[in-house]
Amino acid sequence: MSKLSSIFSIKVNVALALFFWGCSAGAQVKISDGVISEGQECFKIETPNATYLYQKTAGGFCNMLDRQGTDWIQFHKTDEAKYPTSAAADYRGLPNLVFGSEDGGCGHPGFQKMTSEKVFPNQIRSVSNSGKWQWIWTFHDNFAEMEIEKSDPDQAYWFLYEGPIAGQFSPDTHYWGTDVTGPLDAKPDLVIGTEMYGNWQTAYFGDADHASVFFVHQMKPDTLKDLYTYMGDDINLGNESPDGMVVFGFGRDQGAQPLMTIPQKFRIGYHQGKISNAEEHKQLINYIKNLNQ
Repeated sequence: MSKLSSIFSIKVNVALALFFWGCSAGAQVKISDGVISEGQECFKIETPNATYLYQKTAGGFCNMLDRQGTDWIQFHKTDEAKYPTSAAADYRGLPNLVFGSEDGGCGHPGFQKMTSEKVFPNQIRSVSNSGKWQWIWTFHDNFAEMEIEKSDPDQAYWFLYEGPIAGQFSPDTHYWGTDVTGPLDAKPDLVIGTEMYGNWQTAYFGDADHASVFFVHQMKPDTLKDLYTYMGDDINLGNESPDGMVVFGFGRDQGAQPLMTIPQKFRIGYHQGKISNAEEHKQLINYIKNLNQ
């Protein structure tokens, strides 16, 4: 094939890819550049169901707003992260993937250990400065998926959602559920050491006074421990603290131990409508699992 023919073929393939994307469920996704949040440049991803701010040099989300405009992360950068007060600030984010090692902080807002670029109208790829980590986010109209394309074979990781459910820290009005539990109102407390562990593939989070439910889903089932707990910002008050966050982790064991060692895929998004009974729970779990089918 001649050089001219090769260039023509590439242009045709790109044009076809863009055409089929424009006809797909991701056609209403808009990724814009140059937005600043907490001192770092972000991609702003707008979809019919959510708006995300993704810090480029962190490779993670610092803000995540539902259809009602409520921010479920509310990351804030302070001079120094401290336990547990940073549950209201620096600890927040998604996916907060790498903990420990030279790459600790990759995927966590506030850090500067990655580079990120828009590689397609609805895709962002992030690569660690060390070259050991790489992932891609694909945004659809009503959900987003993260694929780990490269991970450090010598460093385990986790996938975390850390932020205020429905924009506020209120364990008494929050609820949650997993694919094996049904809806729950249990209030585990990390500060006093009553966090809950299980083996889950899907989890969701909601509040009695809010219309949206946020969900996370691990595409490949495993046998690793997962974590759910609240973390108040006052060490003396725990769940009664004035502010704080939920800590949910796929592949997170006791003692803040990451467990995942192989590439994974994850799905996040919002569902409109509260979950209050077993039937609504079942419908939501099926909806999440079958989103891209």
